[in-house]
Amino acid sequence: MMTAAPAMLPAPSALLARLPSTRLMLAFDVSARHLNLVRAAEELGITQGALSRQIRALEDHLGVRLFERHARGLRFTQEGELLYDFTRRGFETLGAGIGRLTLRAERQTLVLSVARSFALRVLIPRLAGFTDAHPRIHLSLDIHRYFADIASSGVDVSIRLGGGDWPDCRALRLTRDRIVPVCAPAIREQLRDPEARTRVPLLRNIERDDASLRAEGLDGLPPGDLRIDFNDSASMLAAAESSLGVAISRSSLVADAEAAGRLARPTSWEACDGLDYYAVCTERAYCKPAVKAFLDWIAGLAPD
Repeated sequence: MMTAAPAMLPAPSALLARLPSTRLMLAFDVSARHLNLVRAAEELGITQGALSRQIRALEDHLGVRLFERHARGLRFTQEGELLYDFTRRGFETLGAGIGRLTLRAERQTLVLSVARSFALRVLIPRLAGFTDAHPRIHLSLDIHRYFADIASSGVDVSIRLGGGDWPDCRALRLTRDRIVPVCAPAIREQLRDPEARTRVPLLRNIERDDASLRAEGLDGLPPGDLRIDFNDSASMLAAAESSLGVAISRSSLVADAEAAGRLARPTSWEACDGLDYYAVCTERAYCKPAVKAFLDWIAGLAPD
């Protein structure tokens, strides 16, 4: 038994040929929303007579009446009410699509170069505050241990450790650091026993060991006979929180852990090495709205 061939759908060009112009469809949609030619014509910025001619042209094109005209305005015909259901949804969908395109066009990319320890211990736990306030700024984070040349690397803002003296750059001071010893609360209890103290390792960042050396031999700290070396402060502090030993660190990197009770100071000893974390950008980058927005936000982390 032979089956009938499926009906062929019109080609897209044939479908488009049947459609009225967008101008006529918009004239209908606005008129249908107001059901009043005077208000609709005002919104479209045309005369009432011009609008009436457009509606009539659309009715002629479709071969149906869309409105019944009364002294107090317009009233839908059955066909007009059906068409308005489609035009309303169609223009809403079109408006949403254009809105998304506009949103993408307005989005800005902000490239941040951040010292790994500062990123993990300070910035990232707070970064949702910035993204919530600036959803149209796309963040790109370059996390590292060494700093690229900010003028030639494509970075917008670099958060780095130093003395604040970067030529031809703006530098916003973010910390007032002290060098402090920290350890897990359980290790602090162990350090109170002179014999047990000798079994506690001193955790050092070998790339910044001057403060560690000055701290050795102080009352309440390990003598330094046992050492575990790191080349990264974030890993060293994770080890300290895991009760591996006593770490010598920057106060800004341990403030959150101290507040949460994960780390404690075994002594009141502290030192200052003259270095702090800064948000640094070139004068050219500072002109970007996204850079200004980020610096305004991160200024809230800066000391008074």
